[in-house]
Amino acid sequence: MIDDSDIHGMIDAGEATRRLGVSFATLYSYVSRGLIHSEAQPGSSRTRLYSAADIERLIWQKTLARKPSSAAATALSWGLPVLETRISQIQNGMLTYRGRDILELADSHTLEDVAMLLWNAPVNPFVAADFDIADIPGWSETAKLLIDDPVIDRSITLMSFVRRSVKESDDVFVSAARLVRAITATVVTSPPDIGKTLHEALATCWNAPAAADIIRRVLVCCAEHELNTSSFSVRVAASTDVDLATCLLTGLTAYCGYEHSGVVTEARELVRQAMAGEDLTRLITSRTRSTAPLAGFFHRLYPDGDPRAREILTRLEIPAPVARLIETIGHITGLKPNIELALVVVERVYKLPLGAAEAMFITGRSVGWMSHAMEQKLSGIRIRPRASAGR
Repeated sequence: MIDDSDIHGMIDAGEATRRLGVSFATLYSYVSRGLIHSEAQPGSSRTRLYSAADIERLIWQKTLARKPSSAAATALSWGLPVLETRISQIQNGMLTYRGRDILELADSHTLEDVAMLLWNAPVNPFVAADFDIADIPGWSETAKLLIDDPVIDRSITLMSFVRRSVKESDDVFVSAARLVRAITATVVTSPPDIGKTLHEALATCWNAPAAADIIRRVLVCCAEHELNTSSFSVRVAASTDVDLATCLLTGLTAYCGYEHSGVVTEARELVRQAMAGEDLTRLITSRTRSTAPLAGFFHRLYPDGDPRAREILTRLEIPAPVARLIETIGHITGLKPNIELALVVVERVYKLPLGAAEAMFITGRSVGWMSHAMEQKLSGIRIRPRASAGR
């Protein structure tokens, strides 16, 4: 169960000292040394709150120094890095792809450009990555049956046909690019034009040419996010030396869970209620009574706000009810939008089909999943943690 004090990413001094097992004086010392971020509690300039993320990091460091095996046993849960990767990093509230700030990349690059960067591809592999659904036995018939199904369900089912039918080429980058094209085809209901860039292809399929540039930005922002659950799942699969298509299917199935697609669904409902004119204070109060974080707001790795959401939302003319929702949530809870809310807002502003938010995420993240699969395969390391009997 999540502690209520974690929802906002900040906790009071009493909780901070309890978790750290230190005195108030030591806590204040940590703050003065820059080890823990502190800020005034909203509505009370005399009361200070402390970053739960910074406190967790200190706890892990202390645990590692005292008992390395204990730290390793629990590091898989928001803990210490457990795998070395050069693909992306989240530090000081910013996300970088191989050292490049995603905000700079989102400003002018395509998903294909980002794929070349993340994969370390010497040339653009999408040029040679042809993909035609007519070459996949069973695709067309099954796609018709699934036309009204959720995007993620349709994508998983259709990618299983791809896995059985598409053989990897001698060029791993072309194989990865072909699979990204396949993913793009699974999230729309008409065949995308492979002669277009991925964001233009999606905009055309959705009959929303005005949305092409924002879709491009979204795809870039969603391409990669360090060792999150779905990417870690991909690496586990890749470490057993399965093919890239199976790795991609592994990422998709991990995306089914609440922490991925479920948050998008709840954020979409929150926006719908705001647009319907529901009382925002009552709506937010009812949502925050739960111990679960408010869907679409706050990310544990970005205490000061998700830069991906900020990049996307600042490019939109946000509907007044949604703007009020964001403002009211910020006032009541101090929480800021995350990527899931931004995806839902793009979907609504441009009148994209229901499920376009998940479709954009899946298409963008397929590039990151391929990155992790390739990096893990090259490492030659099999991921096999040991079990602990616990307490």
